[in-house]
Amino acid sequence: LNATAALAVGGLEGLMADSQATGDFIGVLFIILSEFLLAGVNAIVKFVPWSPQEIMVVRYSVDFVLCLSTCAVMGFKMPSPGIALRLTLRGAAYCAFIAFLWAGLRSCLPMGDVVVLVIASSPIFLVASARALLHEEIPARWPLQLVLCIAGALLIDKPLAIDQDCPASTGLLPLGAGFFGAMMNLASRSVKEVPPPVVCLFNDMVAVLFGLAYMVMISQDQPALEEGHIAGLVVLSAIIGWVGLMSNVKGYQSVSFAGIASIAGYISVPLGYGIQVFIFGEVPDLLSGLGALLICSINLAFAVEKLIAAKRGASQALQPADEEPECAYKQLKESAGEARDHDAVAGA
Repeated sequence: LNATAALAVGGLEGLMADSQATGDFIGVLFIILSEFLLAGVNAIVKFVPWSPQEIMVVRYSVDFVLCLSTCAVMGFKMPSPGIALRLTLRGAAYCAFIAFLWAGLRSCLPMGDVVVLVIASSPIFLVASARALLHEEIPARWPLQLVLCIAGALLIDKPLAIDQDCPASTGLLPLGAGFFGAMMNLASRSVKEVPPPVVCLFNDMVAVLFGLAYMVMISQDQPALEEGHIAGLVVLSAIIGWVGLMSNVKGYQSVSFAGIASIAGYISVPLGYGIQVFIFGEVPDLLSGLGALLICSINLAFAVEKLIAAKRGASQALQPADEEPECAYKQLKESAGEARDHDAVAGA
């Protein structure tokens, strides 16, 4: 009986390994698709002559309709008032993130530099904020990662270089996006149970209201919505962005470990620089290239290290040394379900 149970456990492990490999492959494909689509959205935002507020109103109105339709089809219900308040605050952080990101994309900074600075700064702000607000422990090697990322950001932004056309203070725009992106991710921890389309609904409502209020109170020009081809591009960016977001969520839900998807997400860096060079004709200088390489290398190295540690821990949990095969079989199934649930939450 014990031999039969052991064979069953071994067979289940093999099936799970094949299933995880397939899921990881599909998840990585979805993440890559997501990054391609979102890079296209960034290019459209940088290209169109509208103000960020005009883009925000049109794009997130379309996104709102798409998310509302998805919620109706899937039968998602609106959250309680307490959860709705948290989602609104998260939406405000998301709105600030988009405002700083788009301002950075439309500034004198090259598109690739903006993407790298956001990627470098957001995890730093997230870890520091979690320590200050939630009293979470700082990872042992995080100070080294912090120093190297700051060094890479200085190579890209060059604060000591005098440039009348693009002052170093412009680099504060992607850093602001990184900060508010971290606040958004921090707020996401309290709304893990909310389906992504419902979360996006609140993002859309806050973004549309912010864009309209800004245009009414500050902007002196009327929205140039009569420019049909520009309006079409903005609507297209909304649809592309929505599909990109859903692909991102599907990617995180498909992989066996969230770290696999986060590593795949670093394809956004070469995509950003590729669009910068081949579409906008802006070739990065040597120092910017070295800074981007330093940031991506250190973050990828730490991400791979965390992934290996997570897989090793899961493997040890799935193969207990001192238990009977029947107990091991039961724990194997339970642990696999817990790992899948954890990654689904991470993707949401």
